[in-house]
Amino acid sequence: MNKAKKKVFGTREWAKYNLNCCTGCIHNCRYCYARSNAVNRFKTVKEGEWNKEIVRTDMLTKKFKKRDGTTMFPTQHDITPANVDACITVLGNLLEPGNNALVVSKPHLECIKAICDKFPQYKDQILFRFTIGASDNDILAYWEPGAPTFEDRLEALKYAFESGFNTSISMEPVLDWPNVVANFEKMAPYVTDSIWIGTMNYIDQRVDSITKEDRDRIALMKKWQCMKRYTGVYDRLKDHPLIKWKESMKEALGLEIPEEDGLDI
Repeated sequence: MNKAKKKVFGTREWAKYNLNCCTGCIHNCRYCYARSNAVNRFKTVKEGEWNKEIVRTDMLTKKFKKRDGTTMFPTQHDITPANVDACITVLGNLLEPGNNALVVSKPHLECIKAICDKFPQYKDQILFRFTIGASDNDILAYWEPGAPTFEDRLEALKYAFESGFNTSISMEPVLDWPNVVANFEKMAPYVTDSIWIGTMNYIDQRVDSITKEDRDRIALMKKWQCMKRYTGVYDRLKDHPLIKWKESMKEALGLEIPEEDGLDI
């Protein structure tokens, strides 16, 4: 009997290891898997309290050995003005022994400036991956109510790029499918590594549908997430050297899915 192929998805597509130093996140994104798990699945955080960031002080003194593979930081919260000092401490402890870090964020400009200004000596070990799923601030404000505007995120991307760091973008989830290509073109000039495209997953399980606006926004997202839209975006962007497809898009389009963690392909 043939052994079933391993399905690599989520954070494991990008990195072998993950690292966090907080519980909760002020961005309070409606589709967030960490929020859904903490509030609904494991009930480790009370309803309505996910947006209260709590620094895990034990992580501030954690020491790291040299790892064989990239560590994604963070994966279950974000880097915000309230926790950036803690994040810089933990990131520095990770980088000092020579580890590679994939720094993932819906970026606040002041936080990205602080990281870039603190770690110029580690440029070769850091790859920034900024989550920017739309350029329409109305869309961003609904799905990611506590996160920065598009303009702020773009400025953070430019700052990291102009400071000589490697940069990439996560358009997962895409929040504005009709304008994927236009948004890609706005960001591509400041990207050195890749731009990832992916869908919003487990909408019914993760996104609350309390108000009429909730239901209307969810219905529109489901309407947008269809094969016609996927293939249209794929045909427009498939040959661009920066483009990569998250597992959700690979599966929908019948593309090969890696079987090894952390390949970032």
